[in-house]
Formats: sequence, structure tokens, C-alpha cells
Amino acid sequence: MRFGKTLVAMTLFLAIFGAASARAAENSWMGTAYVGYAKIIENSDNAKYSVPGGGLAIHGGAYRMLHPDLGLGLELGYQHYGEKDYVIPAEQQGKAGFSSVHLTLQALVQGTHGTTRPLGTLGAGWYSLRTTTSGQLLLPDGTPIPGNHFEDKRNDSRFGANLGIGLQFHPKNSSVLWGLEARGHAIFQGWPEKSGGTGTLNVLTLAAGIHFS
Repeated sequence: MRFGKTLVAMTLFLAIFGAASARAAENSWMGTAYVGYAKIIENSDNAKYSVPGGGLAIHGGAYRMLHPDLGLGLELGYQHYGEKDYVIPAEQQGKAGFSSVHLTLQALVQGTHGTTRPLGTLGAGWYSLRTTTSGQLLLPDGTPIPGNHFEDKRNDSRFGANLGIGLQFHPKNSSVLWGLEARGHAIFQGWPEKSGGTGTLNVLTLAAGIHFS
């Protein structure tokens, strides 16, 4: 329930700012669409599962431009982090895969002069982390137990935040800007540890996309 309340508060916050800035500019809305690569940045030594090699990242947003160089909006994104074999001694072995979806209140800062312009973004909100595992249970000596194959899918809602920097490229006589972006995500209490607890899941995304109005 607390995540639902957070999303309601984020939407109201955006609506209030959007209404206040309705006269700020003639083209007061901006959209973004990005695609790229996502990678979990964690040390396998303290992780319950092996760290996969990475995968697809997609995100898009809609922003009310409070000023030509400042926008506030909502972003929806998906990250697939890949799959990798793992072994938990005397317990289980198999393959684990990870992905996440996020809906965040996002701030966008961008340059307004020149054909190459800096950009930055900061956001926070809801992250849904999906973990899939499949494999076999093990005896204390590490031998697989015959007939004990398992499959498990789990979705956990968490609070997370992200911070990114990049560049925009503005072709002459075009309303579309091309962008390159590097972003770090922190999903709090989202990463299973060997100790049995959970820590912050740190993720890096690299993406290319467009900004349009």
C-alpha cells in the first residue's frame, strides 16, 4: 500500500507543477525514448546469486518543461539484467535471472545552446524487481537430489533512485534531439546476500535515444 500512496503523491506533485507552468513556454511538453544496455554492478563474493552479464534497457518519459532548461515528469522503464548459473553449497544449484520495471518522478536538466548540449537527470520512485530461478536441490555433500527440480518466480516492490548524465545533439532545423546517457540506479533492499539479508542493488545503464516536443 505504501508504494501506491507514493505513486499517487508523485502524480499529484507532477500535476501541480504542470498546472503552474502551463504558460511557461509555447511547446511546454517534452517526450523521451531511449534504448541501451543494463548491467548489475555488484560484487559476487557477497551475493547469494551469480552476477549476470547484462541485457536490454528501455525507458521513456513525458516532461512538463518548467523552463527551457528544466523539466519535471514521469518515466517508465524496463531493464533485463540477464541470467547466469549459480551454486549455493549444500542447498541448491541452477540458473538465476533478473529484471526490473520502474516508474519514477524524474527531473531533467538540459542545455539550450549549441548543437552539442549537456543533460542531467535525477529520479526516484517505484521499482519492481523480478527474480526467476530454476535448478535442483543439493544434498549436504553437493550431490543433486534426484527428481527435485524446481522453478521459482518472484516480484518484489522496492523504492529506488537514479542519477544520470549525458549529451544531446541538436541537428539544425529539427525539433528532435538525439541523446546519449549513462545512468546509475539504486534499488534499496533489492539484492539477496549470502548472509540471508538484502542490500542495495546497484545498476548501470548506457543508452541512446531521442528527445521530442
